[in-house]
Amino acid sequence: MTMTDDSDIKRKGGRSARRKARAAAAFDYNPTLVRNIPVYEVANEEGVEMIHELAMRIVEELGVEFRDEESLEFWRRTDAEIDGQKVRIGRDALMALVGQAPAEYTHHGRNPARTVRVGGRNMVISPSYGPPFILDMDGVRRHATLDDLNNLQKLNHMAASVHIAGGPIVEPVDVAVPHRHLHMAYSAFKYSDKPIIGNVTARERAEDTIEMTRIVFGGDFASNNTCTTNLINSNSPLVWDETMLDALKVYAANNHAVMCSPFSMAAASTPASNVGTMAVVTAEALMAIAFGQIIRPGAPMLFGVPAMTVALNTGAPVHGSPDSAIVQLLAGAMARRYQVPHRAIVNCATSKTPDLQAAYDSMWGLFPGFLAGANFITMAGGMIEGTLAVSYAKTVIDFEQVDAFYHFSKGCNFDDLDEIFETVKQVGPGGHFLGAAHTRKSDLFIFPSQNNVTFEQWEVDGRKDSEQVGLDKVRAWLERYEEPPIDPAVDEALLAYIAKREEEIPATLS
Repeated sequence: MTMTDDSDIKRKGGRSARRKARAAAAFDYNPTLVRNIPVYEVANEEGVEMIHELAMRIVEELGVEFRDEESLEFWRRTDAEIDGQKVRIGRDALMALVGQAPAEYTHHGRNPARTVRVGGRNMVISPSYGPPFILDMDGVRRHATLDDLNNLQKLNHMAASVHIAGGPIVEPVDVAVPHRHLHMAYSAFKYSDKPIIGNVTARERAEDTIEMTRIVFGGDFASNNTCTTNLINSNSPLVWDETMLDALKVYAANNHAVMCSPFSMAAASTPASNVGTMAVVTAEALMAIAFGQIIRPGAPMLFGVPAMTVALNTGAPVHGSPDSAIVQLLAGAMARRYQVPHRAIVNCATSKTPDLQAAYDSMWGLFPGFLAGANFITMAGGMIEGTLAVSYAKTVIDFEQVDAFYHFSKGCNFDDLDEIFETVKQVGPGGHFLGAAHTRKSDLFIFPSQNNVTFEQWEVDGRKDSEQVGLDKVRAWLERYEEPPIDPAVDEALLAYIAKREEEIPATLS
């Protein structure tokens, strides 16, 4: 970020001036992260093959249900065995289909400078996804509104290491369900120029999202290039339903990317075993990826799971545990084995507020997500209450952690060893490096909101906890937000399309 010269600040008010200068610093954007650290393997090659073998037994002997007649008709064009709604297929035929999915793809943004590359060593980060509740700036838990959606979209746009604008980042409950998807897509296009995530809750809503991308990108381009990346969940164990399959069909047909993400909850929807969970979700995900290739060979697909466990004392889903971390790391290994991009979740908390538990829960997602080498990281900001709610304060706190992990994943820098030697020579024994030229241009990471002052200064500053610091930052960011330019003709066409569809779609439909 561009900062004001520190010597000028000292002459104009000391610490208080420095804080104001940091708050007023120009916003910058980090490009697609190219990971420069190794992935962490929790299983060796033999272990990965054992999971693969179990997944293949599930596919060949048990099968996966596709509860959609149109999808079954597509499967009948292959060597698959159809028994009612159950689809079984030999591993060779399955792997031949999965092999058509690309190992990398380009996800286009409204602003070409925000376009990202997904797959390989590339990592992109996306914001919250889907909660109906908000923990607002007054500390009140309530249903989210369209204003909240737009505010969060603005924060996402300003976050340096968030590459994706999102789409369903929160459910605006004050908008009728049948019209809601239109406003989600518009918010993403209007308040950010980063790539977006589409809607998957009905075939028609996916089709509307595609139509809106055609308005923004042009019809032919939007039908042949990836302008959305979209998230579908299976009903684990071993079921893909009509709604999710309809969305997959629409997006794959237009060459838009689909995250085929089984909804794993170890001990509930999957076995009470990290290896068993991985085998079941691998079978589910591979069947969806293969199905996408039947729709359109070469359509981009992603492999990955939300990696939750279940608290056996309450039955509640749990975010943030060592077992979920192992599942996430295993998912990375399986994605690499099949040479498809890996999707992971981070910064999800079971806690109801941005407290210490939320920090611990989030860190159990951050480390495995980044160390697994995930290519598309989702839910990276603000998720609490087991993903039922988004906290404004936690959103920006999480974004700082994402910035830190972006820095961490760039790894070591060996470019300035000679300069380091000369600096050590200049400082000499017993000196310090605070004033050295090398230090002044260092890129050592500093958390903007980290409290590292004395206890006395903290008291003078108001004894603020992390949540209050986060809320102060949210308000400061929203005050400084500048809407990214959008072609007025495109904006007008998007609004006209929304008005047309709202007239055509009864607001009372579910």
